[in-house]
Amino acid sequence: MAAAPAAGPPVRLEPWRPRTWLLLFILAGVAGIVLGAGVAAFAPRGDFADERYHLWRWQAETFVPALARIAGIGPRPAAARNQDAVRQYFALTSRLREELAKEQPDPRLVETLENERASYENDVERFITSALTEVVTTAGLQRPLPLFRDIELTWPPVAFELTSPPRLLVRSPRARIERLSDTLLQPGLTLAEIERIEARADTPETVSLVVSLGGLAAYPAIVRDDRSYAAVLETAAHEWVHHYLAFYPLGQQWGKGGDGEVLNETVASIAGRELARLVMLRYPIDFPPGEDGSGPPSGRSPQIDFNAEMRALRLAVDDLLAQGRIAEAEQLMEQKRRYLAENGIPIRKINQAYFAFYGTYADSPQSSNPIGPLVETLWQRTNDIGEFLRIARGITSRARLEAVVAALPPASP
Repeated sequence: MAAAPAAGPPVRLEPWRPRTWLLLFILAGVAGIVLGAGVAAFAPRGDFADERYHLWRWQAETFVPALARIAGIGPRPAAARNQDAVRQYFALTSRLREELAKEQPDPRLVETLENERASYENDVERFITSALTEVVTTAGLQRPLPLFRDIELTWPPVAFELTSPPRLLVRSPRARIERLSDTLLQPGLTLAEIERIEARADTPETVSLVVSLGGLAAYPAIVRDDRSYAAVLETAAHEWVHHYLAFYPLGQQWGKGGDGEVLNETVASIAGRELARLVMLRYPIDFPPGEDGSGPPSGRSPQIDFNAEMRALRLAVDDLLAQGRIAEAEQLMEQKRRYLAENGIPIRKINQAYFAFYGTYADSPQSSNPIGPLVETLWQRTNDIGEFLRIARGITSRARLEAVVAALPPASP
């Protein structure tokens, strides 16, 4: 749950708007639609009862406060105060990350910093929500309410909470890279607990990996709170795109695997980056050096091209697995993991499940899926976030994507 607003200048109360009760009633169904897709995609499997994360609990705790914020009920600080809250919040995030990176963090200082940061959280959420809503409106992505065509609004309304997202247990066959099943896990797991879960999930035919999530498209969305301003903004935008797509053919493919799932994540990645960029152009915020929420430098700077290394590894692993040379593929992944660590890029584990998860984002170097370049081409040929999403939301297969891209005129030089 978000913390109460910090003490400061007087706030103004928004008048009760006509048809607010209607809006609240309609929004009550949004969570069921969006969360229903999420539950289907992340239905718990296996015997991880003690470690599971239950989305319904998140929904019960956060949905009503999110509705009140969406409907404009309660105090709304001025924009200038919100921007100051953003600076304070992410300065404290940088300080927290610096302290937590120490070999022996001071628990009392960590608690003090967390409590201080919590006092700015609601204002930061309001600022990002308002700014994202503005750029979505400017892009022409609003839609009229059923039965009340004179009322247009961002749909679904932007809604997220800054918190610690759950972790995700991902499974893949050893013989090929495929995302078999996912299980949401509690966010506070230790490394020893994670390794025990992976050991229990692994079989002779299947490998697993517990990954950290930056966000999750429940409603309101879960957005990781210990990252930089740019990362938080992009994640909030990414998760809203998932909310938006849930009401169109593409979003309704979520949880079914295959091209639809890869299309969902790739469209959300590209659109989320663009929406975040538009927010930063509309509301530029200058952060003092080292106070934008970024963590301290992690040792020496990498001297290698991570994207190139990971792309080459993925292609080599695909080739080895296609030939049935599983042990050689796994040996190659471990060799590359050690090489990356030696060059300043530590990754705990690289296996088939690693590529199955990150490869879902087909615009990433961990993917070899041709959907990635095709969606990038769609973006380049539209170069407008509104047009891009209006086209992408109706595409549910690679074949349809290829046909749409082929029919669009080439991008202007």
